[in-house]
Amino acid sequence: MAFSVVLIILLSSDVVFAASLSDTENLMSNLTNGYNVNIRPAVEQLSPVDVSVQLYLKSIIDFDDVQGILSFTTGIRMTWMDYRLQWDPNGYGGLQTLSVPLSHIWFPQLFLSTPATDRSYFAESWSKATLSNTGDVVYLEMALIQSTCDVNVKYYPYDIQSCNTSFALLGYTKTEVNLMRLEESIDLTLYLGNSMWDLESTHVSVETIHGGIQEMLFTFNIRRKNEYSVVNVLLPILFLGTLNAFVFLLIPESGERVGYSITTLLAIAVYMTIIMSSLPQSSDPMPLIFYKLLVDLTYSALIMVVVILNMRLHGKDDNVPVPKSLVSFYLALTCTDCGGKAVSPESDGFTTDQIAKGWGESNSMNSVDAQKVTWKKVSSLLDTIFFVLFVVLSIISFAVFIAVMKVGA
Repeated sequence: MAFSVVLIILLSSDVVFAASLSDTENLMSNLTNGYNVNIRPAVEQLSPVDVSVQLYLKSIIDFDDVQGILSFTTGIRMTWMDYRLQWDPNGYGGLQTLSVPLSHIWFPQLFLSTPATDRSYFAESWSKATLSNTGDVVYLEMALIQSTCDVNVKYYPYDIQSCNTSFALLGYTKTEVNLMRLEESIDLTLYLGNSMWDLESTHVSVETIHGGIQEMLFTFNIRRKNEYSVVNVLLPILFLGTLNAFVFLLIPESGERVGYSITTLLAIAVYMTIIMSSLPQSSDPMPLIFYKLLVDLTYSALIMVVVILNMRLHGKDDNVPVPKSLVSFYLALTCTDCGGKAVSPESDGFTTDQIAKGWGESNSMNSVDAQKVTWKKVSSLLDTIFFVLFVVLSIISFAVFIAVMKVGA
């Protein structure tokens, strides 16, 4: 019994694997003899040939958001039915599949309708397709595709890009060749990922354009990995904006205040130029980060103006009297006994009504303090106020910018 089973297996193996070189040559000759590569493989020539297309994404090599070019490696798989390429395996040593050059059979020529380079055709005549004895034809090719992409960096660096790569079938309309998708999304089984972009989702659709020509659209939705951008883009913006305000902590006598302000202003202007060069030169839509840098540039220019005006106050002669309003303002912010109330700077004391209320002694002390208020003290107080004010404004503007970015993205 066991011997019979082994014998059956061996005989079966001989049937399957007994195909010789002459069997292959005969099969190739018989299939291509009288075969017209210019005629669609449709029994009814008024019926379309169904061609299924599937993309197997391998990797996203690069996304050039300045030039708007998406580069990726992928496998393109096309399948269709050709009744003229059917055969009986028993007549050819059990052969069930055969590889033939595309130039020997009819095949649908796909054209990349969103090319970023000179290469737009993918099914070359020297490429090979795999035939099945049932007449099914499978063509698979690995390709490096560079496709154009409409870039939207409004919410950079928290942006999501939607890139469309489309293939059109030239020479045939929908009534002659019908493009079909195998799945609603790109196959990501072989996908390796990208260091700069996360692939959020993909989509495949078939559209009919002008003249009945069909176009297969492959959509890539990619999100920028913002860890790199946070360190190299956002944090420098925060640091430059905050360092701006530290000019008010410099001693006026150092003579470095104006130079520090100008240096910070130029640093923001240069950084703005660097950011602009790394993004598409487009104003539709304008990246919000440009508005943020413009605000920081205006903010830095305002600080420089305030520094110059405050230094003029600091440089005034002590013999020049300080206006009563500034004295009251100074005493209200520096006096620890007046509870934040404005204090009159009149040198002859307060009114008789106030004296009658027992404030005479306190008013006399305040009057003495008022006489000690100088332009340098007022300038020093303004330095403290402006330092706190501009630091808070810088942090608030940065927080608002980040919030708008995340909400919009």
